[in-house]
Amino acid sequence: MKRKPVLLTAVLAAAITLGAFAFFQKDSGPRRTYDAGAKVMLPDFSGVIQKVMPSLVKIENEGLAAHPDFIISDGQGGPQPGKGDIEIAETKEGTGFFVNRSGLILTNYHVIEGAQVLRVFTRDKHRYDATVVGADPLSDIAVIKIKPDFNVIPVRMGDSSKLKVGQWVIALGNPLGLNFFSSAGIVSGFGPPGPHYIGFFDFIQADLNIQPGNSGGPMIDYQGRVVGISNAYLGPGTMIGFGIPINRAKEVMAQLVKYGKISRGYLGLLGQDLTEGLARRLGLREVRGALVSDVLDGSPAQKYGIKPRDVVLEWSGDEIKDNRSLQEKIYSSPAGKRVDLLVLRDGRKIHLPVILGELEAHSLATERVAMQCGITLEPISEPIAERLGIAKAVGLLVLKVVPGCPAFEGGLRFGDVVQKIEGVPVKSVSDFYREYSRARPGRNILVQVIRDGRPFYVTIQQEG
Repeated sequence: MKRKPVLLTAVLAAAITLGAFAFFQKDSGPRRTYDAGAKVMLPDFSGVIQKVMPSLVKIENEGLAAHPDFIISDGQGGPQPGKGDIEIAETKEGTGFFVNRSGLILTNYHVIEGAQVLRVFTRDKHRYDATVVGADPLSDIAVIKIKPDFNVIPVRMGDSSKLKVGQWVIALGNPLGLNFFSSAGIVSGFGPPGPHYIGFFDFIQADLNIQPGNSGGPMIDYQGRVVGISNAYLGPGTMIGFGIPINRAKEVMAQLVKYGKISRGYLGLLGQDLTEGLARRLGLREVRGALVSDVLDGSPAQKYGIKPRDVVLEWSGDEIKDNRSLQEKIYSSPAGKRVDLLVLRDGRKIHLPVILGELEAHSLATERVAMQCGITLEPISEPIAERLGIAKAVGLLVLKVVPGCPAFEGGLRFGDVVQKIEGVPVKSVSDFYREYSRARPGRNILVQVIRDGRPFYVTIQQEG
């Protein structure tokens, strides 16, 4: 008599469980296979990968690269040091994918940078010459084009704003000479691509096996929609990859296709995050805003009266939380835009109206150098020079070095005073970045510093 309710309860529980399982199966996306040995349900992405693979291409970039300090013959059979950098032909490989039926391909800027010859290979091994439609170094996005003689299958675009931590993503590309390769993992977060990144754009972080050659390839969701572009990996031996969100890439691509370039605002200031100590010293009750560490000569920032030690608190009424948010405001705004800045100067809040200039190649080089070096500098003051035992307050004090960045790896440390770069004296932060940007990619740049009261030399490798 008592078994019927128990049996009925068991049947209902089983029905509810099966119903919930069926619902989960329908909503979860990828088809699953049952592994009897492991007793788990494993995702099967074979269907979506096969659908997207025809949209994938391999890109070959033939260009010239500078290689310093070659050994050359002295004419008598003996070697002698080279007298300068030699440019030799070099081929880079990357990935791209079709975005429309007319042959437009989306990829990374660094995949096509410096190309003298661009070639595209489809999955069926056909080769096509490609031309650059437009490229944007700051976002690392480029659009190239071929003249197809076949039926192009473009990708389906997704919405990166809907991505969540824990969702599956798949990277397709041509890593390490492996053609049309795939790797799956889950989204682990959103933020900068590694601890050395000094930029301001957020990336998709995922436990994907992204390697050289994956760059520019699509990062797809379980339905085969492109949600990102593979861009970087944390380092050899890691399973941490980074992708540019497709929503940002689509915005950049639209301007590149229409205008061939991106019009970005330019202010010409170098900023840094505040510490609690700096905030208190500058008269702030809380750590917020971006501290101006230097103003570049001839820049809009200099023209409109922005000064070092100013703290930018608001951008036309929007709060500036840190230096990253300030840089994002600048580069996300078009040239010519009028902006009202609220800054803290000597304990007083003042409004500074500014009109943004246009970010051009020379100013972009300086901004990129600031990101690449991973260091924060400021002109040394008389009291600090006296404390460090330096007779004359000339040079730049190193306030911060990001561990693992080129400057750190080359030996630069907190408290060093930079006096010369490649033999040229530096009096301002702009002097340093100007001389750094003049060096050819891949070169070791010689930097003279004062450490413990004595001259000391370090090198910083210019990124290639």
